[in-house]
Amino acid sequence: MAFLVFMRKSLAALFIIAALYNMWSLRRINVLMVDHILAGDYVIAVDHLPLTDRDKINWFNDNKKVLQEQFNISISDFNNIVLIEAVEGVRDINNHWDENYYCFTQTQSEFRCVDKDLQVNIYRSVDNTLTFYIHSYGGIYVQALDGSIIKTNYENYFLDLDDRIGKNLDRWLLR
Repeated sequence: MAFLVFMRKSLAALFIIAALYNMWSLRRINVLMVDHILAGDYVIAVDHLPLTDRDKINWFNDNKKVLQEQFNISISDFNNIVLIEAVEGVRDINNHWDENYYCFTQTQSEFRCVDKDLQVNIYRSVDNTLTFYIHSYGGIYVQALDGSIIKTNYENYFLDLDDRIGKNLDRWLLR
């Protein structure tokens, strides 16, 4: 009898977790600001990123056309794109310099700075493959021209894992 109660509670908890994950993953990702740094280099702030590495890469691939049309990002020949998740929203830190924030230069508003701890760097190589450096729990992924994706950093994955886990846990617990 106690086992059946335990199983029911466990299944209910799993259902709730799956429902919450589904609600989180279905939220629309909004682009807050875009900076054109140099020819081919861009910084994009979004209100949130998907939870998994695969979903982060898929979001970028699914939104290339929108990024190009709405924000004038040259998707066919960019060098580097940095996606920053604005966990704490957009802030006004113009009164003091803080290395933990990136401040957008092409925005007239005083509220133009975002926390830069959680980000995804996307590099285009000479052969047009894309390399995704995902900085939360993530890894390094290479996307070939045919769209296939390979994780490449198994040997380096655990070097800074403690720091990454701490920042990510703070992100979810202190929201």
